[in-house]
Amino acid sequence: MKRVRNKTAMVCASVLSLSILAPSPMTQAAGDDIRVALFIDIGTGYRGTVPAVTLTSESGFEMKLIGADGRESLPDSEETTARFRTDEFQLAVIHTADLALAQKTAQTLTQQRYEAVIQAEEKGGRMMYTVMTGSANTYEQATTLSKQVAAKTGTQPKITGPLHLEAGTYDSWKEAKEWEERLEQAGLSADTVYIQDGDDLGYAVWIGSEVSDAARDKLQDQAKELFPQVKFRAPRADSYVILRQVTANTGKVNLINQYMISPQAKLQVTPGDDARVPLIGVTERSGRRYRGMIELFEHKGFLTVVNELSMEEYLYGVVGSEMATGWPLEALKTQAVLARTRAVGQGNKYGVANLSDTVYEQAYYGYDKEAADIRRAVDATEGEVIWYRGKVAESLFYSNAGGMTADGKEVWGNSVAYLEAVPSPDEYPLNTAKTWYRVALADGTIGYVRSDYVTVKSGRNAIGLEQGTINTSNLNLRSGPSTTIHKTLRTAPNGTQVTILHKEPEENPFVWSRGPYTAQEMTKMINDAQAKNKGNKITGTLQSLEVTKRGESGRVLQMEADGTVIKVSSPDAHRSVFVQGDQSLRSTKFIVEEMGTYSVLGADGKVVNYPAESRDLKAVGSSSGTAATVNGSSEEFLILDGSNNLRVASKEQKFILRGNGFGHGLGVSQYGARQMAEQGYDYKDILQHYYQDVTIEEE
Repeated sequence: MKRVRNKTAMVCASVLSLSILAPSPMTQAAGDDIRVALFIDIGTGYRGTVPAVTLTSESGFEMKLIGADGRESLPDSEETTARFRTDEFQLAVIHTADLALAQKTAQTLTQQRYEAVIQAEEKGGRMMYTVMTGSANTYEQATTLSKQVAAKTGTQPKITGPLHLEAGTYDSWKEAKEWEERLEQAGLSADTVYIQDGDDLGYAVWIGSEVSDAARDKLQDQAKELFPQVKFRAPRADSYVILRQVTANTGKVNLINQYMISPQAKLQVTPGDDARVPLIGVTERSGRRYRGMIELFEHKGFLTVVNELSMEEYLYGVVGSEMATGWPLEALKTQAVLARTRAVGQGNKYGVANLSDTVYEQAYYGYDKEAADIRRAVDATEGEVIWYRGKVAESLFYSNAGGMTADGKEVWGNSVAYLEAVPSPDEYPLNTAKTWYRVALADGTIGYVRSDYVTVKSGRNAIGLEQGTINTSNLNLRSGPSTTIHKTLRTAPNGTQVTILHKEPEENPFVWSRGPYTAQEMTKMINDAQAKNKGNKITGTLQSLEVTKRGESGRVLQMEADGTVIKVSSPDAHRSVFVQGDQSLRSTKFIVEEMGTYSVLGADGKVVNYPAESRDLKAVGSSSGTAATVNGSSEEFLILDGSNNLRVASKEQKFILRGNGFGHGLGVSQYGARQMAEQGYDYKDILQHYYQDVTIEEE
């Protein structure tokens, strides 16, 4: 297959983090099942955990308890919703018969961003409710959490723990429940428990949720006084599931089961098989639904949730998350091969899972991202991965190259043998973007509005600029051409007169801007980055920011702030220097616009440079002939040079970063793949355009 060299040359807005250059050991075969971590904490890199998860399945659940003694099936369950967590230290915030009070307390906890669940149990013929929160591995951690919750909610939480007493084992669930009720009637808090009993599933009744051996001994003495004939003792089973009932924070009592898993065991949950496509939903994962099995267990002190399913079914969800149904089939095939290559190359990355479901590896949002064309693309490329000299290549892709892909030196600082800078046809989002106007109001305010909210007048003003009228109520005037990243400067009422300075496309994966940033804002961003990377801080307030070195594709390799080199761990890390909210720059293919840098030609040919020779800037009015402050109190003003070029400048130094592309730029551009597919190239042509000297074949 010849490489496509003569072609210049997603919805995936995600930016893949860059992994090591050498692929991981290939322990994950393309046709095998794959394990995807939905919630996991690995200490470094990807981290995301929750104290509990709620699973849903229209066809009910089948559950297996996995412990040291093997695998035991729990009784079939017809429930469609259940909650799962590990048995650990928690806080009982209040215990009450008043459901409304319990719900109000739970709501207060939620507002303070704490987990809140209401446990429900019948005692003495009436329902009692306990509001639970928190997740801790040790009593010390629970004590710290208790103080925090008390301070924010005005309650006095009681710490509960994972130490219990066994009150007996039974041959049936019915017998265990009857004994649990007797203990509850006597005032003891009791639970029916599934346990591994040799080669069989057993049933036990346990009492207490104590925090120490001393507390458990005290409970044992109390229990013996009430039931002297019973031998209360520490449970022998390490692999167990405690079953409790909890209720959602609603106006009615809607009880569901909560399964509390021992730290030494795993619980495998699969959907009932009477559905057309058996699925399990995970409420805490944005309600996404998944094929295959969900496994729950404790790992490194946290509840870990893993989705295990076949590789190809996994790829249905990945391709639909990284691209979108309706894209050309050859582009979807391209993504399928890339996603399979990346999954295979991870090996058993996390020990308990091959990879996560986030863009730290690649986005995987489950069944609801599938579609017929996506499944067709995956099936058509089944088993195929990218190879370079007998090894699986590093699978690298991103949203948009901005017209030219990156060389390895522009991203990591070192070359990649099979990836070099090539043209990429990425203009689709530019060609379909809405138009925005940069406008000036009568009071001198300058900002952006979308073009369809402006009615353009016939004719032009004295310097040839179009004029218009705002045609909607309370229109936001923004700092840049988007409604998300760029902030609102002010609102303009219907009928406001504007002068149209120029037109720009709405921010999209091909073209973007950030700012304007004040010199103070830019100084802080740069100095924060310098401190993190052990670079020299700039003194005073930033006056000049420039790109001093670029790579083959035009991406930034080096920058200087007032002559000081900005230190970064890799060239691509320049994106993380300039952060707005939680958003870093979309790419390193950008220019710096210094709004406060300009030269003014004065009397007798004298040139004044701003900001180096900063002083009050005044202009002589055409009618009065007297000098006045430029554009009144407005910080920004217009400069029209001798060639009729219009520029927006600022009295104090400000910076705008204008760029192209979305992502690191190394490997395959998803929008480039889309356009090449539309031009008639198949997926192997596309891959071999972006990857040099590789083969695409089954493992």
